[in-house]
Amino acid sequence: MSAGKIYSVDDVATTLLKGKPPSLLVTSSGRVVSSGWSNPELAQYVHIVPPADGILDFDFIARRPPAGSVVLPVLTPIRAEILLQDTDLANYWGPGLPLRGVRVHAVSNVKTALFDKASKMHSLASGSAALAAPSQPVEAAGAPSFAADIKPLFRPKDINVMAAVTGWRLDVYEDVKANAPGILQHLRDGDMPCDGKWPIADVDLFDNWTTTGMNA
Repeated sequence: MSAGKIYSVDDVATTLLKGKPPSLLVTSSGRVVSSGWSNPELAQYVHIVPPADGILDFDFIARRPPAGSVVLPVLTPIRAEILLQDTDLANYWGPGLPLRGVRVHAVSNVKTALFDKASKMHSLASGSAALAAPSQPVEAAGAPSFAADIKPLFRPKDINVMAAVTGWRLDVYEDVKANAPGILQHLRDGDMPCDGKWPIADVDLFDNWTTTGMNA
């Protein structure tokens, strides 16, 4: 069994627990593509240097069903939490560098909880999932875009084959965005395109695009 990102994040919530310094409880709910997923967790990013936006990132991951197991191919709720001990919000990244929020990444979207001026959290969607509440993606600075980075990866014959088989096109942003989780899985499995695997760097680029707001 291997771990991977869940399909979508539905909600991110935080609770500041009293203490000197306090602890921060981060909880997130989302959905996986089938039954049988286990061991959900929020995997914290290791930031070598403080991020410019002051936001701490997590991947929402879980263990995939064992190979050969019987699963129901339906979107299934899942929940994870992590407790950040001794969290000095005002100086989290260093003296005078506050923690401004937490951001949780899934395959199809990203959601962020930001501290407001009253040191409370509120949820802000910075991605979109097929079944999530409609929202406009928040573009991350320097993140890949469909027009500049993703569309050029698809060859004319890839576009034509997909259009003939599915009725939607790999050169149309809305189509690729709506089908991004399935495309990514096929790219990882090596059965798309049918005449050979993509280079790992290109698969990683597509994955990065799906986790940074799927910018147009």
